[in-house]
Amino acid sequence: MAAERCWVVIPAAGVGQRFGGDFPKQYTKLRGRSLLDHCLATFLSWPTTYKIVVALSASDRQFLESDFATHPKIVKVEGGAERVNSVLNALAYIDLQADDGDWVMVHDAARPMLQTRDIDVLWRARSQYRAAILARPISDTIKRSNRAGVIDRTVSREGLWGAQTPQMAKVEDLCSALRAGLQAGHNITDEASALEAQGLEVGLVEGPAYNIKVTLPDDLHLANLWLERQ
Repeated sequence: MAAERCWVVIPAAGVGQRFGGDFPKQYTKLRGRSLLDHCLATFLSWPTTYKIVVALSASDRQFLESDFATHPKIVKVEGGAERVNSVLNALAYIDLQADDGDWVMVHDAARPMLQTRDIDVLWRARSQYRAAILARPISDTIKRSNRAGVIDRTVSREGLWGAQTPQMAKVEDLCSALRAGLQAGHNITDEASALEAQGLEVGLVEGPAYNIKVTLPDDLHLANLWLERQ
């Protein structure tokens, strides 16, 4: 039996409006290396990575300065208006070459702290689930507000998880789920939500606390602290 292949998709066509700055957030430097390059370095050092498909803005010129711009395992495709469009563009490339049973992991370009051991944990989950994501159980007390910005009620955190990436599925499952979700007009905030809408069970694999998403400038400081600890 042929070895199972794992493709990786990194949507990196966004501008990171909440982060601010004069260039896209994924090119912000953390310890001298862009957030995107941190992600690429991790997946390139994971031995099961088959190819990494990076979805970039049509006007992107900064990727040419990446440490991995010419790496033979990296493929560039044009991104779309939203994350889901970028992921679908990458999947369109993969779908033309994928074997039956190939897997794909989709990872945020702004999650630079991921380690190969975390990918290993998710990859092993394929023996139990047809799709799975890294996630963290919610530990904070959750409040729901009203329109005036006042607490309406406290929400039980039992069974609540905060989704992380990578998010993993069979290539054919994710392609069909995202296309169906867009056609139905669903708000697709991550890959798991599209898979759930099609009735697929998505396993929750506990991810590490350090697998943070850099959304605001303070998150960059937090990521730097985690790097110091590592």
